[in-house]
Amino acid sequence: MKKGVIILFIMMGFFLVAKAQEDGKMVLTGTVVDSQTNEPVAFANLGLLGTVAGVASDMDGNFELRIPDKYAIHVVRVSAVGYASVEYKAYELRDKPGMVIKLRPVSYGIGEVDVYGQLLVYKKMLSNVVSHIHDNYISKPYNYEGYFKYVTDGPEGEKTKEATVTVYDAKGYDRTDPETTFKEVNYKFNEVRRSTPQISVFDGLTCLDDILTADVVRNTRNVLDIVNSRDYKLKSKGRMLYEGDSVQVISYTLEKPSLSTTGTSSVTAYSGEIYINLRDFAVLKNVVNISSRDFNSLGRQLVAIGEKPKADVTTQIVTTYKKLKSVYFLSGVTINYSYEEEGEEVRGDMEFVTTRVNMDAPEAIEGRTYYENIVENEAFWNSYTTYFEE
Repeated sequence: MKKGVIILFIMMGFFLVAKAQEDGKMVLTGTVVDSQTNEPVAFANLGLLGTVAGVASDMDGNFELRIPDKYAIHVVRVSAVGYASVEYKAYELRDKPGMVIKLRPVSYGIGEVDVYGQLLVYKKMLSNVVSHIHDNYISKPYNYEGYFKYVTDGPEGEKTKEATVTVYDAKGYDRTDPETTFKEVNYKFNEVRRSTPQISVFDGLTCLDDILTADVVRNTRNVLDIVNSRDYKLKSKGRMLYEGDSVQVISYTLEKPSLSTTGTSSVTAYSGEIYINLRDFAVLKNVVNISSRDFNSLGRQLVAIGEKPKADVTTQIVTTYKKLKSVYFLSGVTINYSYEEEGEEVRGDMEFVTTRVNMDAPEAIEGRTYYENIVENEAFWNSYTTYFEE
């Protein structure tokens, strides 16, 4: 994956800087990294305790958090699954420019186990996840708004599209068949910014369906399909702590990938890890690695005709969930893929970060925006930042 920095940040780089703004707010920007490897930590949560204010780091660990000056003495907690949380007073961050936030990996428990008795235990855990979905996740109509970024790098050079998106779920988290889920979840693009002018039809394609299908709790054809559990080889990757709760990590491998288990017929290898909070059986994170015979440039829900053949197609999808009050919601998704086309390497990075959840008076949306030609609103993008609010 190419390292890049989201353009929307007002202050860029690997430094944490806080300054008073004319509008009475402090802006905290910087990066979160693994203390052992110095690799960026994607989707680390930075939350202002006692409020709903917060932000998630992007795929490169970068973040921007704006808070009112009146919260200067409040605590900012930085947390991520598999890492020990750290806390700072907001004013402490402001007084320490040049600081990089390092999170220490933590784990405990046994290593890999592959015995029949344990296999039944892990299948039961996955079954408990499904049976607790109604209690753990939003179970009524709702919207979530978010920031979407799609970067492609191939023979034509690098192209970047950024957008704000509103998603409408007419029913809430309910695992039914793919057709029903497809009809219940719709979305629209609100604002768009591109690094290059829109020239071809492909420049207007949104490909957001791939982000939606990455929500393994809401969608089927993944490791949580209990009816297909016999097709998975499960192992324990141990347990870890996350904000005081015990988290079980289960690795999984599909013996024979198929359309019913992966959502596409071209998959040749499928494996991943799922992180389960043992206190309430909620999924906190899912990572899946996919190898395929081909790649569909239109996304998983559309059919491409006459495309040039692809080779060595690999994809990694990381999905994270976060708790708001008493329910969990989709907090972020990254999709990184690569393939060869006529001897040339093509790479793509998608990212979605939820910035707002509306469960009280959601806006109904009909249909999905597969193609957009929205004109860039420069004033909007000059002031936009990925900031979570209720």
